[in-house]
Amino acid sequence: MKIRVIDLSRELKDGIETWPGDAVGLRIEHLARVEHEGHNTSRFTHLDCHCGTHIDSPLHFIESGEDLAEMPLRILPAVVMSTSLKRIGPETFQKAGPLEGRAILVHTSWDTHVGRPDFYRDFPYITPEAARFLVGSGITLLGVDTPSPDQGESTDHPVHHILLGEGIPIVEGLVHLGKVIAEGDTPHFSAFPLKVKDLEACPVRAAALFFTP
Repeated sequence: MKIRVIDLSRELKDGIETWPGDAVGLRIEHLARVEHEGHNTSRFTHLDCHCGTHIDSPLHFIESGEDLAEMPLRILPAVVMSTSLKRIGPETFQKAGPLEGRAILVHTSWDTHVGRPDFYRDFPYITPEAARFLVGSGITLLGVDTPSPDQGESTDHPVHHILLGEGIPIVEGLVHLGKVIAEGDTPHFSAFPLKVKDLEACPVRAAALFFTP
């Protein structure tokens, strides 16, 4: 069996921004260098758990929700939904066919705004009605190429509450979903965080996987 992989993760680097776009998400300190000490050793001196492409576990908004260490590692069959809508309602997902047990990945092309000041402003969002439809359809995970599935101005984050309240994790900040659509085949999806106890979110190496005999 052959596996084709498309990386759906943003590159993390020293000084990368995080929500709301004017804060630093990652700082790296180099403790040793090959040219001086004979080896490279580094450490994170600061890491915002919600920077770059990352996963929100239920603990993000649900007091008794699963943390990163409790979340199972899964490779899920995926459905990629492409839309140009700013306000994404249930009708976008109703035409997708069976969604049960699948990772639903929403492609809005917002990843073209990565690194720009407006990435965290006025992005497409999913309505609470759509979130309830997804829960009722039995999805296993939601992924978006925006900073959040909720409206940027939201203070109560209803989509997070609806999905995470049902144990459905959310992957935010995906990139290159257009490449997945261009493949024309049905992908699987994986996004593995670090196994950290009592932590609600973490950057991930997200990927679309295509299995062929």
